[in-house]
Amino acid sequence: MVRWLLFAMLWCLSLSINAATIVAQLDRNPVALGDPVVLTFTVDGMVSGEPDFSPLQQDFEIRGRSQSNSFTVINGVSTVNTQWELRLYPRKTGTLPIPAIAFGSDQSQALDLQVTEQPQPAAGGTPDIFIELTAEPQQPFVQQQTIITQRMFHITPLESQASLSHPPIDSGKGNIQQVGNTRNTTMLRNGRNYQVIERRYALIPQQSGSLTLGRTTFEGVLAEPGAASSNFDPFGLSGKRIRRFSEPLTLHIQEQPANYTGKQWLPANSLTLNAHWQIPADKLKAGEPVTLTLAIVADGLAAEQLPKLEIAVPNGIKAYTDQPELRNDAGKNGVVGVRQEKWVVVAPYNGEYSFPGVTVDWWNTSTSQQETARVEPVKMVVTGGQVAPAGTMSTPSQSQAIAPSPSNPTLVSDKVITETSWFSWRRFAAALLFVWSMVSLAWLGWRWWSFRSGGEQVSNKPGVKAVWKRLEQACQHNQPQATHAALLQWIDVGLNIRPAVLTTLRAQASPRLQAEIDALNAVLYGRSSGGWKGAGLWQALQDFQSSPTVHAKESALAVLYPD
Repeated sequence: MVRWLLFAMLWCLSLSINAATIVAQLDRNPVALGDPVVLTFTVDGMVSGEPDFSPLQQDFEIRGRSQSNSFTVINGVSTVNTQWELRLYPRKTGTLPIPAIAFGSDQSQALDLQVTEQPQPAAGGTPDIFIELTAEPQQPFVQQQTIITQRMFHITPLESQASLSHPPIDSGKGNIQQVGNTRNTTMLRNGRNYQVIERRYALIPQQSGSLTLGRTTFEGVLAEPGAASSNFDPFGLSGKRIRRFSEPLTLHIQEQPANYTGKQWLPANSLTLNAHWQIPADKLKAGEPVTLTLAIVADGLAAEQLPKLEIAVPNGIKAYTDQPELRNDAGKNGVVGVRQEKWVVVAPYNGEYSFPGVTVDWWNTSTSQQETARVEPVKMVVTGGQVAPAGTMSTPSQSQAIAPSPSNPTLVSDKVITETSWFSWRRFAAALLFVWSMVSLAWLGWRWWSFRSGGEQVSNKPGVKAVWKRLEQACQHNQPQATHAALLQWIDVGLNIRPAVLTTLRAQASPRLQAEIDALNAVLYGRSSGGWKGAGLWQALQDFQSSPTVHAKESALAVLYPD
């Protein structure tokens, strides 16, 4: 009896040993870095505990896990079968060990997996999917814009759940930003027609030496024919999930050339200076502010890299500028930086002034030479006011050329203002006294005429209604130039404001009218005149006209030099 009991115990022990048989298998070997590999553990029988997969995380990323069980009875013999499937992504290339995995007190066998850099291409061809980074130029100067092109080539169609990372800067110092939108195209490479996803970036290195862009990563699912009708997918994917990496890209950044003599290092494909006078420079009125718009346009430089323009304003001229307008546009060859400065220039007295030119030195990256962009000096001719007191006007140097400007193409000769031989302070004082007397008599006569005429309202003056009607029509037809001209006439004959300029009206206007005047100025003196609507300005003018305090404001003196 004891002998039969020992025999039964040994037989049960043999069953328990058989139940702990664990087999580990890989669905492929070798595998490319970025491609998944499925590791399967098959257990016949019962195991003594749950598996511990944590040792795999050192060299692999576990992105999917499933478990299935089956129970069969054949000829009265029962069999239990359990499978664990793991979808693994290798973290590096080389020979990666897959350690023995513990299932309680039981263990699987250890395996080795070969991980290659890229998938094996088709015989005599290129891979079905790959990523490349290129740079133009490959050896740029410091702060020179370099165009980085990222292309992902694929032949197999992609599912929508895909991502492609931007190029990171692994070493070196610089700024990188995408230019334009992602573009889809086709390219022929080694006799194979690829679908291509293309992005372009503008890289501006900040220091010389070596700069390395790290790998960019594509992660997605390849659409496989018949995948939807295949067996149950434990990971919920209808295609083949893959990863691909580009090779790192290293650039050698050159230092600023030793022969460059400019104040600020500006490497660009092209750089131009533009100037626009609100009113032609040879037709200015004394005391009236005029806007001079200066703009630097640089192909290959960001607006933040462009320098502040310095203008040596001649004596007798007041000029001031506000905050510049900076803009970065997407050009054919990368970023086009635009810096625009608006100067308000006021000449208090009659005369001729030499407004100086402006120059900016820059480095032409196409010709590898230093060049200078310039705006030539302009002669300002000011009339309609008083003669300047002695010593207040600048005397242009005989050696300084005053070139014609685009707004003044008929300017062909230079004029130098010199003090005449008959000048004396006594005569000058007598002339001032005479002018003051004439102005005082004229003002007293106007006041007397106004009193005799019964103090007619400004709106009843001859011509006011016609000017007001022209202003209304210009606003309704959204014509900024015509609106500006009619508005100046209305300020003159309708409000009796001197000088009749928008600045003086703005100083007395309501906040709403001030905003509408600023919007009109932005359109008139900006780069484009499209898109302006006059309805808001017309409504603000009507409110201003009907204001009970408008007639009190009409008699106020205009500011000669607005802040």
